[in-house]
Amino acid sequence: MSGVFCLYIRVKLKTDAIAEFLERWGKLASHVRANEPETLSYELCRSDQNEDEFMIVERYPSRAQLEDPHQTSEEFKAFKEWWTSSGVVLEKSGMSCVETGVGYMSK
Repeated sequence: MSGVFCLYIRVKLKTDAIAEFLERWGKLASHVRANEPETLSYELCRSDQNEDEFMIVERYPSRAQLEDPHQTSEEFKAFKEWWTSSGVVLEKSGMSCVETGVGYMSK
């Protein structure tokens, strides 16, 4: 499927906050799965080299699907408020892009 909008966010977390981050992310991901049927992927990957580093991978049919319903949901807003105000994130970088259709994703 070409034209898919992707968001990749790399974060480095405070070690003592990882368990809470995983719990909160799990709840948000469950909400996304249950309430955002157009979302193609919503995955948290953990570095195999640094246990405090993660990559968030989000895929949507279009940027519009990211903006609404995802970013307008109360669950997302609460998660974002927590992670921006709690100091759990030590480093954050990311990029958005559009799939070209060159290559493949099987799931």
